[in-house]
Amino acid sequence: MQIDYLILALTNRCNLECAYCYNGKSRQKTDMDPDVLARAFALVASGDRPLQIQLTGGEPTLVPELIEQVVGLASGLGRPVSLAIQTNATCLTPELVDFFRNYSIQVGVSLDGPPGIQEKIRGKAADTLAGLKLLENGGVPFRVTTVVTGENTGHLEKLVLLLAGFGQARGIGLDLLVGKGRALTGNSCKNPDPRKLEKNLAAMAATLEAVNRHRSRHLKLRELDLVTAALAGRGKKAFCLAALGRSLAVDPRGRLYPCSQTMGDPAFEAGTVRQVQPQKLAGLKVKLIGGRNCHQCSLAANCPGDCPGRIFYNGPDHSGLACTMYRALIPLARKTLQPKVKQGEPT
Repeated sequence: MQIDYLILALTNRCNLECAYCYNGKSRQKTDMDPDVLARAFALVASGDRPLQIQLTGGEPTLVPELIEQVVGLASGLGRPVSLAIQTNATCLTPELVDFFRNYSIQVGVSLDGPPGIQEKIRGKAADTLAGLKLLENGGVPFRVTTVVTGENTGHLEKLVLLLAGFGQARGIGLDLLVGKGRALTGNSCKNPDPRKLEKNLAAMAATLEAVNRHRSRHLKLRELDLVTAALAGRGKKAFCLAALGRSLAVDPRGRLYPCSQTMGDPAFEAGTVRQVQPQKLAGLKVKLIGGRNCHQCSLAANCPGDCPGRIFYNGPDHSGLACTMYRALIPLARKTLQPKVKQGEPT
């Protein structure tokens, strides 16, 4: 078993109450024990390929001492390592920002839209924006992850405009809502209507194109990059490393899962850091996008696919939303692939 992607949920504590929180309400607040962390690193010590380490939670910045321990353990591994953290940015401090910069920790911020939408879905929008300003002033590049729901679909282009003012903003990734945790019981967040999703993604793509004409460093849209690569014949062989059995997620108590989407689900538990069940990590074998006129789609040969965990939890009724998202971005992807016309040349 060689793991190339390690997800560490350093704590299940969080200072927000997101409307769709996949963890739901945890009865016992737990931070990862240093021994669990050390054992997790022992599981990924061998290997000749680069190792990606993702720090998550809960809210990982609530336990800065564990972040420091991760950096120390990572430096002792005998393989190339890259570190990243996913945060709501509300607890950032100048000291943490300096730490991220000094140790080249990639920063992802959970941001679901402009302030009004962020406040409604996640809360503490002003604190999140203050965190973005700390990253900006500290010279730390960051990317934004947005969970796409019916609540924020109509505000995606405003999200682009918000990030246009941050020179350190590097891009946006769109995660479709997963039917798990609070998303199953609450009424405030549902999957978006496919027609509205297509319309608003097209508007988002147009706004992104306009904004990038005035930026020296373009804002990237992860899904647009995937579609562009697929059209160019460079599609991925699998949606994620979990589908290949090369991903490992560790919860604060040391229980193991194939990925962060499946974390906390007994059906996917693969033992503990003390006793691994490798067969449970052999790969999420969930049928990817298919059966929706794929043969008529220009992405058919190299489709980016959909998250296996999301397919499992959402079921077949929502499996077409990823198709809708990719197809809405095809026009801009085609423009991206068009050869550049040099100044003075006839068009």
